[in-house]
Amino acid sequence: MRRPSFFARLAHDLTHRGPSAWALASVLLGFYFGLYLTAETKQLLTLLGVAAPDHAPAHLLELGADAPMHLRLPSPFALVAVLAVGALAGAIRALVDRDDEGAFTDAVRATALRFAAKVSALTAATLYTAHLFARVLEPAAHDGRHLLPSPGARWSTPALVLTLVPLALALVTAASHAWKRRAHRGPFLEALALPLTALAAMALVLLYGTHVVEPAAVPEGTRSLAAFARRLYLAFDSKWGLYGLLYTVAVLVGGVRVIGRYLHDRYQVVRTLVVMGVQVSFGFSVPVLLGLFRQPEYYLSYLWPLKIDAFYPDNILRDPTPFVLWSFVGSLVIAPLLGVFFGKRWYCSWVCGCGGLANTAGDPFRHLASKSERAWRFERVSIYTVLALAIVTTALVMLASWIGAQSAPTGIWWPGHGAVNEYHFDPVRSAAVVSWAARLRYWYGVAVVSVLSGAIGVGLYPLGGTRQWCRNFCPMAAMLGLVQKFGRYRIRVKADMCISCGLCSSSCEMGIDVRAYAQANESFTRAACVGCGLCAEACPRGVLKLEQRTHHDPQERRPQLVQIRLRRDA
Repeated sequence: MRRPSFFARLAHDLTHRGPSAWALASVLLGFYFGLYLTAETKQLLTLLGVAAPDHAPAHLLELGADAPMHLRLPSPFALVAVLAVGALAGAIRALVDRDDEGAFTDAVRATALRFAAKVSALTAATLYTAHLFARVLEPAAHDGRHLLPSPGARWSTPALVLTLVPLALALVTAASHAWKRRAHRGPFLEALALPLTALAAMALVLLYGTHVVEPAAVPEGTRSLAAFARRLYLAFDSKWGLYGLLYTVAVLVGGVRVIGRYLHDRYQVVRTLVVMGVQVSFGFSVPVLLGLFRQPEYYLSYLWPLKIDAFYPDNILRDPTPFVLWSFVGSLVIAPLLGVFFGKRWYCSWVCGCGGLANTAGDPFRHLASKSERAWRFERVSIYTVLALAIVTTALVMLASWIGAQSAPTGIWWPGHGAVNEYHFDPVRSAAVVSWAARLRYWYGVAVVSVLSGAIGVGLYPLGGTRQWCRNFCPMAAMLGLVQKFGRYRIRVKADMCISCGLCSSSCEMGIDVRAYAQANESFTRAACVGCGLCAEACPRGVLKLEQRTHHDPQERRPQLVQIRLRRDA
């Protein structure tokens, strides 16, 4: 038997919760904590004794995102905290895995102990990677630069060699592997993802580590192609510019792989191309161009309640009128109306950037979604809880912005640092309502937007599947799921054709046990279903079909017709 290649072994380890999957999860978690919660990450690391600021502030909450930090030996408190997190995870795992009689067998205890050790290691690694990214993504500005190399500065030659040489070797090896499969378009495109990833990584190193791709400086006020290139180059001089670039590259490279894998399925090819196009245009290019013309960045592909700040009064007063109108019309009219006819798939699988990343770069991890009944119970409670929280937060923020003698909407904003009563608004307003609104707005941003959608939603791809955010916490998915239950979308099951192979259930990224419906000859509509169509694609007998229900198929009326015939014969 031929031995699997290195890339095949690595891919299997990554997609089956091997050591490399846990390592990747720690990097992703650390990246999102360092990106979204830079100040909070530094405060937590200081509290745990893992790192210390160069200049200690009077109060821990005064430690800002730009505070220089240095690592130190972890304190006993940090070690206890890491072990406590692992112990809690192991206890939960044991409760989930216990037998029907509630007993903890030796196998259950051993599995729980291993899981606790892995979670403790993951927590410790995440703390250090979070420190790394918090430090890298928020450096002290130098000569007006933030992330891009300042004039006269660049990465050291050894750092460039140690980074570019392995990437170049990976590029050559992966390109050779892909070239051997050129005779077949699908496998060739699927294998092309690896060399494209290496090539993109090399381009990012050259962009953020050298001056190789930097356009020449032009006088201020110059209007030319060179001036536009210069402004475009400087637009990436921030952690959000880098993040948008990384996100878009991940969607594009993952999209190429998905197209190659499902090249025989036109629905999957078209859906993936649309996802890639929406991300490149509305999710990346439009916000960058708006920034170039000194306009507020706006993401047309995100709607309320997913984009919860779309209805915040301070953003309404800031954003141009067309964008404000789009926020209200798109969120309150277009999204529910399309949900009635097409279900949530028109948004969750075709437009949304969160689903776009899950269906492209995250596709290899889709089979890891839990199919257990406990996961389904948790999902039903958690996702509607977040939707209710989003509604309450939006309503309270809007109310707080209108309270006062002047009755003029000014919005509220609390940065999360310092005293909560330091608002950016007219001080004559009601302190009680504004205080609650400020706290809720800040903590919703921390808990839901940063931790659940970013760190948990993407960071746990290698361990729990790609739709953790969409399945359990996304308020937009919850709202469209309610509409979908009463709309026309459904998955139709052809009667008496299921062979119980289970491929449909294993390919469902939302954890739906599709096979159970197929075995029962039951067409269904589930609020969680995002309409990716991969259950139908995986079915070897064509049992499943995504459709907008306008009439009942004659096959579905067969039991009633049989009963009528029996009564007539009697």
